Amino acid sequence: MSKQSHTDAGQNESYLLLSKVSHEIRNPVALINSFLQLLVSNHPELKEDNCYLKIEENMDYLKALLDELSTYNHSHAANTEDLNPYLLLQSITASAGTLLEAQGIDLQLSKDSAIPRIPIDKVKFQQLFTNLIRNAAEAMPDGGTIRVSISCDGDAVTIKVQDTGSGIPEEYLPTLFDLFVTHKKNGTGLGLAICREIAAAHGGTITAESVSGEGSTFTVTFPVA
Repeated sequence: MSKQSHTDAGQNESYLLLSKVSHEIRNPVALINSFLQLLVSNHPELKEDNCYLKIEENMDYLKALLDELSTYNHSHAANTEDLNPYLLLQSITASAGTLLEAQGIDLQLSKDSAIPRIPIDKVKFQQLFTNLIRNAAEAMPDGGTIRVSISCDGDAVTIKVQDTGSGIPEEYLPTLFDLFVTHKKNGTGLGLAICREIAAAHGGTITAESVSGEGSTFTVTFPVA
């Protein structure tokens, strides 16, 4: 068996294990959540209790984590069709732009060359760039600019998501896309891992560059079939 075959087999085992774990956890979580709702229904005064509110807050986090695990488990497979990525980005940025404007963030989209149709899983493409735009926005709590640019050199389509935030510490960059590695207060360590899997499922790559105090740039490349 080749080295690549060993790697693929190991990844498939990891996906299967995570799928089983998330499935086994989801059932008791749903049961606990049901009992919590029943409890607060019988005792409405609990809605004002700080301990109950903390339990509810952590239950919401656990459910969100399970949802992200499910997304990660399915991110490595792409159901593609030939689509124009620039048109998809137009839709994504139009949807996100209005909400970001209320946060003092200017979301810009530019096209630097003609863009061909390429094989894309539309849903996963949206997940990827919605995630990157959301991360960029979170890096700028006081507002700023997010620039999304797309270009093609004939061999690959390159999409950059650049923010004017505080930047990412250099020591974080090597493990930025690793599963369960996070440096956010309430992060799951799944968001950028999902982005990496989606890019790889399209035969592409994702990289990050950052300068302290100047912002970060995430670059995604997709091959032109």
